[in-house]
Amino acid sequence: MAPTWDTGEKSALLSIGTHSLFLSASGPARARGAPIVLLLPGSGSTIAEWVAVRRLVIPFARWVEYDRSGLGRSESDSPVSRADANTNAISAVSVACELDVLLKKAGVAPPYLLVCHSWGGLTARELLHLGPRDVVGMVFVDANTEKSFDGGNWPLPYISAVIGDLDWNEATGLTATQKLAREEWQVVLQMQQDPRHHLTEAAESRGYKASQIVLAAKKQFESQVLGDRPISVIRGNAPGDLQRMYDAGVAAGNGTEEDRRLFREYLELADRKDHLWQEELLRLSRFGRFVRSSSGHNVHMVEPELVAEEIKWVWDHIDE
Repeated sequence: MAPTWDTGEKSALLSIGTHSLFLSASGPARARGAPIVLLLPGSGSTIAEWVAVRRLVIPFARWVEYDRSGLGRSESDSPVSRADANTNAISAVSVACELDVLLKKAGVAPPYLLVCHSWGGLTARELLHLGPRDVVGMVFVDANTEKSFDGGNWPLPYISAVIGDLDWNEATGLTATQKLAREEWQVVLQMQQDPRHHLTEAAESRGYKASQIVLAAKKQFESQVLGDRPISVIRGNAPGDLQRMYDAGVAAGNGTEEDRRLFREYLELADRKDHLWQEELLRLSRFGRFVRSSSGHNVHMVEPELVAEEIKWVWDHIDE
């Protein structure tokens, strides 16, 4: 009999046919038919960023997490690992399909409470599309939508030009404000410096715009796909992070005057637009709440207690 992922602390590399993905489960034993929290991290991110949130959630809920292809302890699939990787793209649909296969191979059955961050907002909603009745609640942590960045590829070229090779963690203040233990933060940094990480993140970026177009066509807002199932939308301050990157980039002499002008124009409307994009996520359900975080984009590392509180709120309102 295959080992169950519903009890104990477990982690393993599991084959999905083409390659293997790292899966981990922890928290209280799961009764048959009970929900399980399922994490979908952002672009280029690994589960290492989520240890503080996980620590706060596992006292009350079973938690399962995985590293996507080419990230963390998971293997790369062939397109990302090939020499011509710069011609390939990773879509939210392909990520959701891989995760669906992994969950079925492992026997991690629904129902799921999905927790997603950033680009994970797109992949989570594609997983929701694959099994709309499998999802009993969702927590969006500064998540992207089909309208984020006005439907354009991210990062926008003039923003990349001004940011240059600046250290995002340092320039946005994440290094100083994150709440991970020292050794946990070092693991995050090691993952970020892995050459495979950069290949995968670039491939996910190339697939971003197409992923938005495909998701928009599913019209999940119009159908209110989650019905009365609870959702929480946590909005961070990603525009604030971009403002700090702009200031640091200008101080470093990065970008042309035109690049800087376009970046400033983007920032003028960024906060209002981001708020509207995030708030629209509430339309997925008739039952949800909107929470504003005081931190930047990486709420899960700066305010892990807030994310855990919203997971608990959704958890407590499942089947209510």
